[in-house]
Amino acid sequence: MVVIGGIAFAQNQPQPTGWVVEDDSVGVVQPPAIVAPQAQPATPAPPPKWAVAAMLSLDPKYAGGIVDVSASGGTPEPKQWIILARDTADQGVLHRITVAEGQVISDVPSVNLVESMRQRVVIAPQSVQVDSGDAYLVVEPIAAASGKIIGHVDYSLHQEASDAGSVWTLNCFDLDGVYIGKVNLLASTGNVLSSSGFKSVQGN
Repeated sequence: MVVIGGIAFAQNQPQPTGWVVEDDSVGVVQPPAIVAPQAQPATPAPPPKWAVAAMLSLDPKYAGGIVDVSASGGTPEPKQWIILARDTADQGVLHRITVAEGQVISDVPSVNLVESMRQRVVIAPQSVQVDSGDAYLVVEPIAAASGKIIGHVDYSLHQEASDAGSVWTLNCFDLDGVYIGKVNLLASTGNVLSSSGFKSVQGN
């Protein structure tokens, strides 16, 4: 027989849970251990899918053949990028490549004769010091200074001559999708080259 707190229990009788029995001593209730919740590691924010990331996601055979990068509906990040690039492993055939979420989702030879005949200079991703998101941050206050709010932008990155830098063109639309203006700026420095539809800025 076991005696706990003055209560007798047969040896084969189930003992009360939560008690510690030491010989014939009084049972002691052990408080449940309190385990502090472990801090959950912060989930890093996914990197924005800007233009440079899209260019770097291409097959290496296009690395020296990118001639045009564009996107529509950027708010400021667009859903996908369209890249025109020549296949350096296949006689420079121009391809139209679609990149979404950092992944190439379409890669087809361009059937557009205007695109195929266009002789634009190759854009080196490492020369683009002002990415598309940075370009948006340059243009947003220009629109605000004219009392306009940007709803979305259409991006275009190209280079017309080997001795000139790559240029961003941002066509801007308001919250209703109405065109409100355009800004051209250098992709190397962010310097504004020209604008239309907004108050006078450098280059106007």
